[in-house]
Amino acid sequence: MIAIVTDKPNVGREIARVLGAHKKENGCMSGNGYKVTWTFGNMLSLAMPKNYGVKNVEHKDFPLCPETFRLMPKHVKTENGWIPDVDAVIQLKVIAGVLAGCDSIIVATDASREGELLFRYLYQYLECTQPCRRLWISSLTDEAIRKGMENLYPCSLFDNMYLAADSRNKADWLLGMNASYAVCKATGFGNNSLGRVQTPVLAAICARYRERENHIALDSWPVYVNLSKHDKILRMRHVEELADKQSAQELYQACKTTDYAHIMAISRKVKELEASALYNLTELLKDANRYHNLTAVQVMEITQALYEKKLISYPRTSGRFMTEDVFATLPSAMKKIANWREFRPYVKGMGFDLDSLPHSVVDEDRATEHLPILVTGVYPGNLSREEMQVYALIVGRMLENTLPPCKVEYTTVDALCADRKFRMQTYRILERGWLNIFGHNRLSVEDGWSEEELPELIEGELLRVAGCNLIHRKSLPVSPLTDAELVGYMDDAGLGTVATRPHIIRTLMDRKYIRYSGKYIIPTPKGMFVYETMKGLRISEASLTSGWEIQLARMEQGKLSQEEFLNGVLKLAGEITDEIFNTFRKKDEERKNAD
Repeated sequence: MIAIVTDKPNVGREIARVLGAHKKENGCMSGNGYKVTWTFGNMLSLAMPKNYGVKNVEHKDFPLCPETFRLMPKHVKTENGWIPDVDAVIQLKVIAGVLAGCDSIIVATDASREGELLFRYLYQYLECTQPCRRLWISSLTDEAIRKGMENLYPCSLFDNMYLAADSRNKADWLLGMNASYAVCKATGFGNNSLGRVQTPVLAAICARYRERENHIALDSWPVYVNLSKHDKILRMRHVEELADKQSAQELYQACKTTDYAHIMAISRKVKELEASALYNLTELLKDANRYHNLTAVQVMEITQALYEKKLISYPRTSGRFMTEDVFATLPSAMKKIANWREFRPYVKGMGFDLDSLPHSVVDEDRATEHLPILVTGVYPGNLSREEMQVYALIVGRMLENTLPPCKVEYTTVDALCADRKFRMQTYRILERGWLNIFGHNRLSVEDGWSEEELPELIEGELLRVAGCNLIHRKSLPVSPLTDAELVGYMDDAGLGTVATRPHIIRTLMDRKYIRYSGKYIIPTPKGMFVYETMKGLRISEASLTSGWEIQLARMEQGKLSQEEFLNGVLKLAGEITDEIFNTFRKKDEERKNAD
């Protein structure tokens, strides 16, 4: 008997169907020589300090570091404290029974660091000894599953990937546990969970919110003149932002008495804008939030559902480019899309040549272990509104990459009125190219640029001043962060991975540190308290572990040992706890002296 282990029931059942394992059993499927079982995500975690016999932690005990890390079943928080997750415990017994009765194991968990870690922890916890092979696929179509089963990999090929995942998990434990316990000990407050990723993310949310609260509006008085040519009005703004009302009024009065303005300079530039690269999960999260107001967690769940329905390739990817061999498979899928009723309006009359797609999506050097998010060519059928919104974004991005660039002309016009310089900045689309896909303008332009068709202008000519305006403006406070902005910040700061960022946001939500206010993410009083408590400490800084991913990538390449990496993390944990104790000791002394 061959056991197959997946990390989601739906994935397990789909693989079982393709392999002919049709018999339903408790927590598994069997038949045709296979027994397919599954976890409910990661059901094991590193043990808490108390599980190592650590009860009353003193300053001298830091940094906390077990001699050997232990695994324990997932726990859930209840009114009576943390207890083992009953579903996880039951399913672990099912998996133990399946693996005990098999001759070999096929690992079919997510084709990622997280998926590799999940199975290896399971294998260790259940003390398995059977030989294993790895199923590594990028989609759940029948063809992909069968092809993957015909080309199973030795698990040893993924040893370094597991080491990187295990190292990151243990490093997170070392920093998170030490910081959380140290703050609890140093302040006497309840144990508020801290972590090397969630704490700087919380800090970013709180800092933006605090900036909004502390905003002091600044006054400005922009002056505009309206110039006329051939019944076309050109609205131009004074190039200086006047913060002095009197100066602005004087300029306004001078412009009112001026009959003509002098065109000083006209600058035109034509740019060819290529379509954005194919979607990885981060870019899809951001666009789904911008265009459809879907949260990062929603998009993660939707893409997983689309993946399990065989409609898209593996979604938890950072890849945006593909290799030549994958590129060769695109025309057949794209032809299917072009003929679907739902997408026919996007492609009708656009002159697609699906047999000679542009190679802009191919880059052998930048291609990662996983493809960009692609549709598989399987017809979508009945999807929910939100699922169709995300699916259409993926299809649209693929179609955009089959079309020519968008050509845009940018024009800057400078004029002199009342001896002061005024300017207008406009753009017009010469050739829409890939912009035609969604039928609306999705260009991102800087503030101050407007889409406008200008009359023919000549440097040196005089245009009649048709009017002028003086406007009183107050600066607006910054908005709280949206999901798109927060995910973008995490990506830029190297916090988390494409696969973990939505989970980090959900964790902060579950711990009642943040909540939604409309489309914005804002801190709760509890979250703000943690932020104010930790503000200024290194554990709140995004830069604290920004180099970890580079080190973990080196570990995957066999260029860095786990011992070397974790020794560095333990040293950092010691520095963090020392800083926490010293900081709060000084605060206590200052408070006592003040009293």
